[in-house]
Amino acid sequence: MMSTFSPAVPSVPLPALSGQETAAPSRPALGSFSRHASLALLLALGVVCVVDAVIISSLLTPIKTSLHLTDEQFSRTASLLTFAGIAGAPVFAFFANRFGRKRVLLAGILLWSIASIGSGLAAGLAGLLLWRATTGFGEAAYNGLAPSWLADLYSAKWRNFVFSLFMLRNKVGYAVALWAGATIASRYDWHHAFFVAGIPGLVLAVGLLFLKEPRPGEADGAIVRAAKPGSRELLQVLRYPGYIAHAVALLVFFIAQAGLIWIPAYLHRVYGLTNKEAAGFFAGVQLYTLPVGLIGGYLAGLTLQKLRGGLAGFLSLTSLLSAAAAYLAYTSHDLAVTKAFIITFVCAFGASAGTLTTLVVETVPPEHRISAGSFSAIISTGVSGIVGPELIGILSDHFGLQKAILVAPTAYFTAGLLWAALAIWLATRSLPQTASHIEGIPSR
Repeated sequence: MMSTFSPAVPSVPLPALSGQETAAPSRPALGSFSRHASLALLLALGVVCVVDAVIISSLLTPIKTSLHLTDEQFSRTASLLTFAGIAGAPVFAFFANRFGRKRVLLAGILLWSIASIGSGLAAGLAGLLLWRATTGFGEAAYNGLAPSWLADLYSAKWRNFVFSLFMLRNKVGYAVALWAGATIASRYDWHHAFFVAGIPGLVLAVGLLFLKEPRPGEADGAIVRAAKPGSRELLQVLRYPGYIAHAVALLVFFIAQAGLIWIPAYLHRVYGLTNKEAAGFFAGVQLYTLPVGLIGGYLAGLTLQKLRGGLAGFLSLTSLLSAAAAYLAYTSHDLAVTKAFIITFVCAFGASAGTLTTLVVETVPPEHRISAGSFSAIISTGVSGIVGPELIGILSDHFGLQKAILVAPTAYFTAGLLWAALAIWLATRSLPQTASHIEGIPSR
């Protein structure tokens, strides 16, 4: 039987949930300096994680030329990386519930950093696929565990803003990857780009040794026991309809996001920009639109988080705007217009980027946040990461990239409709407003 939650004010202390033990409400065990230091290091690790994952997109043209690959073959590097992430997410969640997030995250960082360096040693498609798969498996530790760690650092009042900061890692990491990858490849070769990308993770892993891991639920004023390790416990998140609905919308949304890795190639093929020019433009877009995510996250947390369905409605609006702008960008025959609408849809989905993760952790009880984060990682960097790149790659080989990339606005539009349905459902639910509820669903 599914559990449901009520979209009530999420900043109140959580009571004991059925079958769970809690401590008396108390102030978070970590002081402000410890919490902010943890946030800073986790954000830096996130940037490195994204760089190691997407740097290959800035190397598309030189790798294809060097290894004589088709678009479909190249897209398999992204698909295999995300498929490995699917396999890694539940594994790391299992061990995190048993041994704690810190130890498991350290293992993941070491694995993906070494694998990133190894990607530079690849002499053919098979070797490149192996190292990229290992990178994706290791990065599943960060993608699955970081959201729950951050949720346990900050109260619901600041959580949406914190997750907006967290999601900035995507833009910063993507911009760094595009700039560094294209620059290093043009001066040396694509192999050296991977060598450089793998080093920062190893350095930051040392800093993680000195961080104190927060206890599940402590930022909400109640300490709860993490779910016991085991497949049954990991699947508990599937009992909550708000989480499931959000997960389905996330799946479609991140299929659209897969189109981002093709933007430099699109500008190169359709308008004749060099690989460095195209990558440089999109890197600039990622950096210059950074404030949009912070402003959107802060205002949404301030005005919408207390409204039933408010955050889901915000995601719906920004996704529909992204769909319209992306369609206009990819159907225009003018470079200036295309660039303008690329900037527009990056701003649109960027404004609500933090809200994507906020709903993940606030549509389940605190003790299930590790599992919820891991399953959302499977969706955001897993299933959709396989379907999106493969779909666009296959369609590009058959019909050309100019038509294939229209998958992106179609998926944005579909995700927007799904979040609109979720917002309406949450807004019309007649459920008691009590202190026993958190954002998205009432406890069982």
